Amino acid sequence: MLKTFLLVCCFGALAGNALSAETDTIKDAEDRSKTQATDEMTRSDTNRVMSWRDLNRWSFQGGVAFITESTIDDIGALKGEWGSGKAGGQIYLAQVSYKLAELNPKLFGHPVKIDAELPFVLGVVDENDRQPFMQYNGGFALRWKTFPWNEWLYTNLEMGVGLTYSQRVLTTERERHPDRDRSHLEIYWPVQLMLAHPRAREHQLVFFLHHHSGAGILHTGGANSLGFGYRFVPAERNKKPAE
Repeated sequence: MLKTFLLVCCFGALAGNALSAETDTIKDAEDRSKTQATDEMTRSDTNRVMSWRDLNRWSFQGGVAFITESTIDDIGALKGEWGSGKAGGQIYLAQVSYKLAELNPKLFGHPVKIDAELPFVLGVVDENDRQPFMQYNGGFALRWKTFPWNEWLYTNLEMGVGLTYSQRVLTTERERHPDRDRSHLEIYWPVQLMLAHPRAREHQLVFFLHHHSGAGILHTGGANSLGFGYRFVPAERNKKPAE
């Protein structure tokens, strides 16, 4: 009787172990299935974000720049002067930027984030002594997004190069270089500083230099305007300050 009882107990223990192992196998298979599904969803989301039609590829900006009578060197030395008389006025700018890629290189062993973008800028030049006229700008820009104080003040710095076409040559250029031929087509060189609250990074205050000149290729000299504006960046929504 005792032997029979012991045999039953051993059989029960073996059956229990086998059932437990089978349960663990099923659970592991379910976990792997869930992990694969999650990975597929992640890849799907990544592919969706990478689509050129995705809103996260685009950013939108509006602002106003005030025409100066200064060179880049004057502005850099804080000796610039605002345009006055016929040479004074504003340029109203609307910008749409398309993000080509997110770059993640390492600098001195530390990862940094850089966006490569294509900016398209439509401007309305409103000089003091003339009817408003159109200006068209486009090019390539890099946006540096890694700064040590981003947890307290989210900061981006953007620089680029491209082309500008103005329906008329700005008066400030005519007055500064009266004896030189001027081209309506010029080199475009934008510099922009963006600031935002770390928990609302999609809403950015922008300070910028709107520069276009012949660069010694199309002609000598150009015009510089300083301005500010607002930029909306959908890709920055719901991101944590540490990201």
